[in-house]
Amino acid sequence: MIRKVYIDLMAKKLRQDGPGWLLRRGCQYILLQLSDLLHRPLCGPALGTLMVTYRCNFHCVMCDMPVKGAVRGREGLEEFDTERFRGIISEFARLGVPGIGFTGGEPLLRTDIFELLAHTRKLGMITHLNTNGYLLGDVEAECILEAGVDSVNISLDGASPSTHDRIRNFTGSFERATAAVARLNRLRQRQGKSLRLKTVAVIDETNIDEVPDMISLGRELGTDCIEFIPRQPFACADNGAGRSADAGLLAKVDLLTDYLLEAAKEGCRIENSPAHLRLFRNSFVGLPSPIRCSAGYNSLAVDCYGDVFPCVPWINWGKPVGSILHDSLKDLWYSHEYQHARTGISSCRDCYLNCQAELNLLFDLKTRTGL
Repeated sequence: MIRKVYIDLMAKKLRQDGPGWLLRRGCQYILLQLSDLLHRPLCGPALGTLMVTYRCNFHCVMCDMPVKGAVRGREGLEEFDTERFRGIISEFARLGVPGIGFTGGEPLLRTDIFELLAHTRKLGMITHLNTNGYLLGDVEAECILEAGVDSVNISLDGASPSTHDRIRNFTGSFERATAAVARLNRLRQRQGKSLRLKTVAVIDETNIDEVPDMISLGRELGTDCIEFIPRQPFACADNGAGRSADAGLLAKVDLLTDYLLEAAKEGCRIENSPAHLRLFRNSFVGLPSPIRCSAGYNSLAVDCYGDVFPCVPWINWGKPVGSILHDSLKDLWYSHEYQHARTGISSCRDCYLNCQAELNLLFDLKTRTGL
């Protein structure tokens, strides 16, 4: 069973654009499988990501993006302006990418974020926004719906203010995040918009006991589903070095996995695929992922300085494989240099982060069915 977001967005595009869009995606899926087999790209990636800023109003315990942004600022680097980002979005479209996820840092710190979202939708691509919700007021909610955004993730790492605020290192962040979720839900219902609304929680030993309450809270706030990210190294790829999980914690992880699998069977809208949920224990232990990584062919990410990465985890770890400061995105994608980088990408086993792990599961049929 595949990740629910894929099914929901495919159904939406089928209603909007007819069977032609679905047929093109089916052809792309086959071409991506063949690309990996033949060791050369036959089409563009299935997922595009834009890291529009490293800046953030939070300093979360699991993330060092604001630190990276501060370092870049001291080096004299400036974020791309609106026109440069519009050009990159257009390049994604020319590559045949069906959708772009906007992330950060905190994307809503950019005053042009709604223009960039709207431009993506005008080019016919699925448009997704990740946000911590703190800056998402009435005006911002209206702008998101007006831009035609397809889906929004709002981070909510606990069912109580004390838990979420501690993880996000910001007092009042829980109140603002829950208000943002409720606000978007009310507005989309009032306007009859098909925006997909989801909360996302990074699970560690400090909030694992709150998962059932997080699910209940999401239901009360009117979300479509909830997604859980297992604890893992976000700041560096270390294959679990320096991490430990005692027997008590692992027992909780096992119980959580069983609980979520059963809840999903009973109709609870859990975003994670069953195959991904079964990998949670590995992530907590720090074991290398058993999934063969196909990020070199199925995804492509660009940050606000022009660095290019195969996936979001490699952005987190500061491992660029190229730059578009002097080359177009398409030229880089089909270049010998990028093809050489794909060899190293395919051997990566360092993450269980949902966006890429779920894509890898989608494209690795043998692993997905054998888990």
